[in-house]
Amino acid sequence: MADSATSTSSPDEVKGPPMKAKMQILGGILVLVLLECVVAYLIIPSPQDVIRAAEMQAQEGQTDGMQPQQELEPLAATEETVEIDLGKPFGITAYRPLSESTMRIDFHLYATIRASDEADFTASMEKNENRFREQVIVTVRSSDDGELTDPSLGLLKRKILEKTNNILGKPMVHSIVFSEFSFVEQ
Repeated sequence: MADSATSTSSPDEVKGPPMKAKMQILGGILVLVLLECVVAYLIIPSPQDVIRAAEMQAQEGQTDGMQPQQELEPLAATEETVEIDLGKPFGITAYRPLSESTMRIDFHLYATIRASDEADFTASMEKNENRFREQVIVTVRSSDDGELTDPSLGLLKRKILEKTNNILGKPMVHSIVFSEFSFVEQ
């Protein structure tokens, strides 16, 4: 019986690693974190470096393998523009798994073009109507809530404008106009 009393230990007698070992582990973790920070500092460029590189790239005319886009000439003050209906209204429903919500977006699109480009624009849109609708749907579905709740819808308009001009092959569209826009998230 005496052996069994001495072989069981009380909770006060059980000790973990000594304090020196804990400090060494903590020191090792700190050194590792500091090393990662130094490597990240050396690898990730500063905002000034990114701006400088973009400016140099723009001066050299590089576009990362993409064909340079034609510049959209500014409209002259006296030049006449027309608004063209871009087809039937859009009704887009998308499920957001992260927030477990469904969003419903309804709108009608119009494009502002030069009156002189109207015939070319109409012909190009007839040939590319389905590609245009698909690009608009993809753009809207990939937009975040901030873009969809922006009162002017500025970023969404610019994205659709760029994709529309890419589909048409030349920059005929000068602006995108949303009509009857509604966004509901449930």
